[in-house]
Amino acid sequence: MCFDQAGKDYQIDPLLLMSISIKESRLKPGAINGSNRNGTEDVCGMQVNSSHYGKLKNFNITRERLLNDPCICVYTGAWVLAHNFRSYGKNWDSVGMYNTGPSKKLIAQRKAYAQDIKNIYRVLLARKKLLSERLAPAAGKEHAMQIAETTSLHSGQ
Repeated sequence: MCFDQAGKDYQIDPLLLMSISIKESRLKPGAINGSNRNGTEDVCGMQVNSSHYGKLKNFNITRERLLNDPCICVYTGAWVLAHNFRSYGKNWDSVGMYNTGPSKKLIAQRKAYAQDIKNIYRVLLARKKLLSERLAPAAGKEHAMQIAETTSLHSGQ
């Protein structure tokens, strides 16, 4: 769903973006939550809040595009998070603001959300590390086999 490219373009770890999508929608591209207390709605896999629709119009991004194009959704979520990082620093509080915004009344909710994201992120990082460790020996063996094959071919055996 374009996490790698959006992460690269916005200089945000793709696993952090994926963590947000897991928390927000369980990676469901067509997710809609229309029951926010303040009358707004959240849409797509990144649960982009409708409060952003006005600014998104400038980029020709509509509610329908968010729901129908998972890459637009991920890029928009990355855009929101990057804005938080620029405005409030690259920290977990800014990650929490993805859900709550900067309201001082929502500090406890923001911290809880950030902790949830941090926990998901840690699992994804650990999983990535385990996978790379499992693949590294296999890649090493494959490389050794290629060297052995090349050696035997060149030595005439």
